[in-house]
Amino acid sequence: MHRVRSESPLSAGLAFLLAVMPLAYVDVANAQSTSWTNTPPSSHDAATSTGRTDAPVLADRVYALPELLTIALDISPKTREVEQEAVQANLAIQLAKSQYSPQLDVKALGGIQRTPLAIPRNVSAKGYFVSSTQEVFPSLELKWLLFDFGRRKGQVEEARHNASAAQSGLLGAQEKLVFDVSEAYFEATSAQGQVRAAKKALEAAQLTEQAVADQKRHGRATVVQLAEAQRQTAAMRLALTKSTGAADTAFASLLATIGLPPETHFQIAPPADASTTQPLAPLRELIDEALQSRPDVLAATDKIAASDAKIETARAAYRPTISLSAQVFQNIGKISSDGGPYSSIDRNGNALFVSFEWPLFDGGTRATNVSMAVSQKTAAEDALAETKDAASQQVVQAYNNLKTSLDNRNQALAYTHASELAYQAALDSYRRGLATITDLTSNEAVLAQAEAGQEDADANVGIAHAALDLAIGRRPSSP
Repeated sequence: MHRVRSESPLSAGLAFLLAVMPLAYVDVANAQSTSWTNTPPSSHDAATSTGRTDAPVLADRVYALPELLTIALDISPKTREVEQEAVQANLAIQLAKSQYSPQLDVKALGGIQRTPLAIPRNVSAKGYFVSSTQEVFPSLELKWLLFDFGRRKGQVEEARHNASAAQSGLLGAQEKLVFDVSEAYFEATSAQGQVRAAKKALEAAQLTEQAVADQKRHGRATVVQLAEAQRQTAAMRLALTKSTGAADTAFASLLATIGLPPETHFQIAPPADASTTQPLAPLRELIDEALQSRPDVLAATDKIAASDAKIETARAAYRPTISLSAQVFQNIGKISSDGGPYSSIDRNGNALFVSFEWPLFDGGTRATNVSMAVSQKTAAEDALAETKDAASQQVVQAYNNLKTSLDNRNQALAYTHASELAYQAALDSYRRGLATITDLTSNEAVLAQAEAGQEDADANVGIAHAALDLAIGRRPSSP
């Protein structure tokens, strides 16, 4: 049985090593890795911020679009999956950095062994003896990779860029959620505007019916004309019922988009005055802004940087590694030969080794890894080019849609104003006997159509603004 002298010279050296190990680790980590000060929040903080499962109870009051956007970003499940992917990417950075740390293990090996061993016959006539041992080896083992000439650094950089790409993906998901909520908001406000337009159309129909009834009492209108006016009033009531149902459906869609329970009730503040919309910037400027700020473009750029780091990691595998291993153990046991009395031991021992390893041949594994990393970088560059092309196309489309929506809104404003004047003129003329009931009901229907179209035009401008902001990479805002 191997015996180790407790007064071995390695004992003092190993004790010194264990004492200075934390300081040395800090120096090595600082020399071969970047600072942790710029890393995202810890997984605990991220998990705490993303562990929201209960929808808030909203007071029954008026909420503007910015308030609804804040609520949606806080509770919507649509971004939770992407948010957790970003958390995992941040944890991958910590995992890569942990390779700079030494590995410290506590081990224990114990057992009983009976071993026949050969021995010269001039020592024992049998030519062998039987050794019986009972031993326990508790130990404390240290393994520490000191130098790998860029391998771990490349892995940390790759994880860092992947985390940045994941963060951009989270931002993109949040911007998409903001657009979805904005779109649902404008559709809900448009539906409520349709209800207001339907109420005004009903009031106009009732006013027309009253005018016909007055004319009939003076003998200047027939029963048929009064019935037609009453039919028009009934049609406006039906239109009001349909628009009210559509408004309820649009509000339910808004609740679902935000992530609120369907039984939630509150009022929606009307959008800002559409006439205060700022003039559009030149299209070229908007495209340039999108290529610099869109989350998908930023994520694709980070993927290229991550591919570069992966190439460096693969090439670092051609370089040697230098590592340190140390062990402190206790030999507790006893031994007996041929059934004789046992001899006991309870002594400590230690060991310290520096290892130099340089793989010379691996059958092409390292070369294949480098080729794969280079191919992945090429694919990432192609993906970036495709993303930029798609971004430019989306900006152009959203820009044209917004210009068209603005023009349509201006035309709708003029059309509504003209229809209001025409209806009032027809109503006055009918009361004086200068216009027919057909002229009056016709102008009444045109006015109702114009007011409904005006609500749609205003909502389309808001949605188009949100779509352009999303295409550029900005959070949509109401016009």
